[in-house]
Amino acid sequence: MNPTRRNLCAGGAALLHTPWLLAQAPAEPLITIGLAPFLTTAAMLSAFRPLREHLARQLQHKVELYTAKDFVDLLNQTRAGAHDLSYLPSHLAGLAINEWGFHAIAGTLSRTPVLLLVRSQGDLRSPADLRGRKIGSLGQLSLSAAVGSLWLQQNQLRPGRDVQLVPQTSINSAMISLERGDVDAVFAARSQIDLLPADNSRGHGTMAEVGSIEAPIFVAQPRLAADRVARLREAMLSFVPDPTRPGAAGNTQLYRIDAAILKRLALLREIALEQLREAGLSGSSASPR
Repeated sequence: MNPTRRNLCAGGAALLHTPWLLAQAPAEPLITIGLAPFLTTAAMLSAFRPLREHLARQLQHKVELYTAKDFVDLLNQTRAGAHDLSYLPSHLAGLAINEWGFHAIAGTLSRTPVLLLVRSQGDLRSPADLRGRKIGSLGQLSLSAAVGSLWLQQNQLRPGRDVQLVPQTSINSAMISLERGDVDAVFAARSQIDLLPADNSRGHGTMAEVGSIEAPIFVAQPRLAADRVARLREAMLSFVPDPTRPGAAGNTQLYRIDAAILKRLALLREIALEQLREAGLSGSSASPR
């Protein structure tokens, strides 16, 4: 097992500290799903529990959830074949589908806005007020960070010169940093904010909607047989959200990826390739070393 993979456990709170203890479901063979690391492990587990339990029942297989230390690590895991399914930001999904032959399985939300969040009682009201400030965002290969950086440049604010972008390990930690004053604002997708626990999303407001992006996509490994891909897709598409839980990416009606969405994903992969180049990587060097 790749030691960089972080398992999302499905037991009590104590189990969350045991990285190799896995979510239990009916029987073998195993289905593994890699999830984009934009929340803490506990929050990600809670968000995707309804879907995991549905797949275990529908397919009568054991289903395990994993995440990664960052998006580069997740991309490495995905390309290395560490998971049957991966839940990827749409630009990384476009890269996987168009460059590496992955299968599009299901979409979560049709689109989601990228927001610039500030403290409700703060003094930031316009882009000009951000000059000299710190903005938190997810790290390398984050689509919300890429959209946020473009918005800053469109408003004559150059990252690294006029504003400082501060990488955050999760949206949870970004919101805590905002509350504490460690950063002055945060770039985050609405779909990410909607998955936060209630006590992690108070005391802020939206200064601007900086863009709109395709929400994350589930993709399947090219190595999977066509009939297994079809079964996984149909099981995903038959998921019915839990009405007692908030409607968000982990608890929403999934939809089939059509030709129009595939075309948009193909264009979005260019953002991923540009981010990889800026990080000193490439489409090929993003594979495991």
